[in-house]
Amino acid sequence: MKNNEQLEKDVVVLLVKFKEKMDENGLKKVKPEILGVEEIEKTFNHIGIWFYIMQSEYFDTVTVEMDTDPAKAIEELRKTHTVAIKKAIPLDTIVSTPPELVISTIQKLVQAKVAKNEAFTVKCKLRNNGYTLRDMENLNSADLLSSQIASILCRELDLEHDDQDCDWIVQIEELGDTTGIAVCRSENILIKN
Repeated sequence: MKNNEQLEKDVVVLLVKFKEKMDENGLKKVKPEILGVEEIEKTFNHIGIWFYIMQSEYFDTVTVEMDTDPAKAIEELRKTHTVAIKKAIPLDTIVSTPPELVISTIQKLVQAKVAKNEAFTVKCKLRNNGYTLRDMENLNSADLLSSQIASILCRELDLEHDDQDCDWIVQIEELGDTTGIAVCRSENILIKN
């Protein structure tokens, strides 16, 4: 795998999550992750971009390396009828999961993007498989981890944390032995029902 500096220069990464169960609009015998990959391929082939879909350690999540602005890819997914895709997030980086590295990377990204007069919120997805993000000061829930990181950012960077009226979302996605980190505005995230 390429290191983080090469990833930032060559390609951008989009994290795509699939629905856990298909509803009445989906094919009953097709797993959401299989249909979701087909939906990504069809959409991105249609707009003619280079992309590479990488499986994660979780069946419901893939990362997509691509050579285009993630906003364009998300806009195209937003316009396309899909039944398996649940969420798409443009990642700033993917780092190994030790908490110290995750936190220092988040601090650098937030410092570079969030202005002093803007507010942020932290959203975190933890998995139940014992990876090291859960070990940070014995935090055993995504809410506690989100609160701890928000507290660090407020203290270290003198920023305002606001879950209800925020300008920026700090999204942390555990991918196994790596963690995806995004610092973006809510309109940059695709959420489908």
